[in-house]
Order: sequence, then C-alpha cells, then structure tokens
Amino acid sequence: MAAAKLNTLLQTKVIESQPEACYLLGRLEGILSRSIEEKTETYSFLIPLVRTLVSKIYELLFMNLHLPSLPATNGSPSFFEDFQEYCRSDEWQMYIDKYIIPNMKQYEEKSFRHNHEQMAVYWKDCYEAFMVNMHKRDRERGESKLKFQAHFVEPFSRKARQEYLRYNSMLKQLHSQHTATLRQWRSAQLYLLSERGPWSEMKQHPVHWKLSNVENFSRMRLKLVQNYNFNPHQDASDLRDNLGVHQTQPSSESLLLEVVKQVKVSDLEDDVLELPEDDTASISNLDEKDEQSQKEKLILSEDCELITVIDVIPGRLEITTQHIYFFDGSIEKEEGVGFDFKWHLSQIREIHLRRYNLRRSALEIFLTDQTNYFLNFNKEVRNKVYSRILSLRSPSVSGTRSPQELFKSSGLMQKWVNREISNFDYLIQLNTMAGRTYNDLAQ
Repeated sequence: MAAAKLNTLLQTKVIESQPEACYLLGRLEGILSRSIEEKTETYSFLIPLVRTLVSKIYELLFMNLHLPSLPATNGSPSFFEDFQEYCRSDEWQMYIDKYIIPNMKQYEEKSFRHNHEQMAVYWKDCYEAFMVNMHKRDRERGESKLKFQAHFVEPFSRKARQEYLRYNSMLKQLHSQHTATLRQWRSAQLYLLSERGPWSEMKQHPVHWKLSNVENFSRMRLKLVQNYNFNPHQDASDLRDNLGVHQTQPSSESLLLEVVKQVKVSDLEDDVLELPEDDTASISNLDEKDEQSQKEKLILSEDCELITVIDVIPGRLEITTQHIYFFDGSIEKEEGVGFDFKWHLSQIREIHLRRYNLRRSALEIFLTDQTNYFLNFNKEVRNKVYSRILSLRSPSVSGTRSPQELFKSSGLMQKWVNREISNFDYLIQLNTMAGRTYNDLAQ
C-alpha cells in the first residue's frame, strides 16, 4: 500500500531540477542496494518506483549519455531481472558515486540546513521556556509551602504545645493535690486512731520503726521514726517457704485509704476541714503561701533519678525561683507514698558534684535539717542544674569550690590536730569532701 502511494506521488510529481532528481534517486538507490544484497522482498516493491523515477528523470540527468547500458523501462517484462543485474555493474556504481551522491549531499545541505537550524532554535526556545516554567513552579511551590507552614502548621504546632503544657500542668496539679490529700488523710487517721487519740482502738497494733534520714554532725543516723508503711512481705516469705499465697481480708486502714482515693478534691477549703489539729497553724498561712506560689516562676525542669541505698527512683526535678521540687515518676509506686519532695532554696546547706556508675553525672544536696539527697542526671544536664541552683542561692553555699579548696578552707586538719574533733569525725568529713556517700553502695 505504501509503495503504491509513493508510486502515485512520483507520477504526479514535477521534477524540475537536477539536484532534486539526484536526491530522490540517491535515497531510493540506497534502499534498493541493501535489499539486493540482503535478498529481501523489498526489491519487488521498489521496482515500480524505480521504473517511474527513471522514466521521469531519464532526460533530465542525461542518462542516455552516462548509462548507455541501462535496461529499458518502457514496460519490458524482463526489467525486474535486468535491473537487478545492472545494479551490480561498475557503470551504475560509478554513476551513483561520482554524480548522484555529490548532488544529493549538496541538495540536502542547501534544502535542509536552514530547516535544521530553525528546528534547533525552536527546540532551544522550548527548552528554555520549559526550564523557566519549572523554576517558576518550584518557586511558587516553595512560597506556597512557606505560607502553609506560617498560616497552618506553625499555629497548630504552637497551639498543640500550649495545650500539651496546659494538660501536663493540670495533671501535675491534680496529682500533687491528690497526693497531698492522701497524706493529710493519713495524718488525720494516725491522729484520731493513735494511742491517745479520740478514736483510739482498744486493740493496739504492733509498732514498727525505721531509721530516719536525719544525720548528726558525724553523719551518723541515730534517730528512729515510726514506720507507718511497714510491709512484712508475707507473700514473698510464703513463696520462699513454699506455703503458697494466702488471701487475707483487707484491714480497716486499707479500706479507708481506698475510700479516700475515690474522693475528688476540688478546692483547699475541703482539705482544711480534714486536717488534724496539729496543722491548724499551717492552715492559717495558706493564703500567704498561695500569694507566694503565684510569684513563683519555673526556671528549669529536667528528668533525673533519685538514688537511694536500695532503689533508683525515676522522676523529674523542677527548679523555681523559691523551691526545688522532685516528683516521683515510678509506675509501681503506691499513691500517697511516693518519693515526692519540696525544698526551699534557703534550706540548701551544701551541694556537691558526684559520680554515679563512674560517670560525672550526679549531684548530692545537703539540707539544713541534716538530710541529704543524691540525684543522677544526664552528663550535660548535671552542670546546667548545678549552675542554676548556685545562681539562685547565695555564694556562701558550700560545694562551689573543688574538693582541695574546700578542704583547705574548712580547717578540718587543724581541728583534728588540736583534738577538737575525733578521728571518726575527721575521716567522715574527709570522705564526704572526697565524694563518698551513703546513698550509693558503690561509693
């Protein structure tokens, strides 16, 4: 079908110039020679085109002079085989190489070179327009992204952070209020049900004692305090002795605490009515404390660990302009019995840099009530907490200097030489300055 259409076009085509005729014959001869060499069926489709083209350009290219042996194209039945044989002759090859090919290249260069340049310029303009539009689109996309972040993402993130802080603050306040209420209930219960209380029980329960955290000058713990949270660990003892776990009836004290845990405390006036008589003096100062708490501002809040002799309590330390708070963050703690502390900054007597697990990441704080606490932080956080506490306290706080300077300024050796202190007191103070502590068994 394609060969028939090309043949129709050649028959109607008016060929006026020799370069054009050479171009058509050269293009057709290249395909024809390949088909003859490869012996394909293409030759049979090209023979009508060759006959039509040769008959049209025979006189224009003076083929009667250059190709005297050219087979006749006027309907000869043997033209198919004769022209195939003639294409292999030297006469045809020399005519194509010396006359047709040079004129074909000259025609191509003259006709298509300008078109090639125009197409190159056109595609170059298209590519430049494409790159400009792409850069414009990327710039508009970036501007849209920045506007979206400024108008939607950042306000949402800011609002989410504010809501998160507000929610955590509310939970912290509720937890602190609930813990304080439970402790007040315990205090009221102990007061009312004690040996000389108005509701004292006829059957006295055994009294358990524990060693107090209060130390004397020699860092000895000589005071015993009553242990209201004594646990005999009966289940563990039974399991150890292979006696199984016995289900015991809950005591009246535990039932009372369970009832108290269900109470929702809404304001401080209800707490005032439930406090024992010993706390009436502190109740009268609630308004003053509220005013002071309103002026109190949070300075620093960091996660830490409270190190004790038998346990490590994870929690959070908060430093304000007036107090230092520690909130017990352990999951398995009993409500109302956690290691939550609150120290006024004026109670800090000494603060020392300590090591924990051979890492310089801990602080030991000594208070004026002869108690001390060992806190472990991340290594980078420890120095920040230390500097913040020192900046809020007066320069007279011990521990702001190195152990060597602290030892020289204390005059401890001269007191020992003058027998003002005993060997035990001297060694205890010396070990404290060197970093020894009772709170960590590794030291």
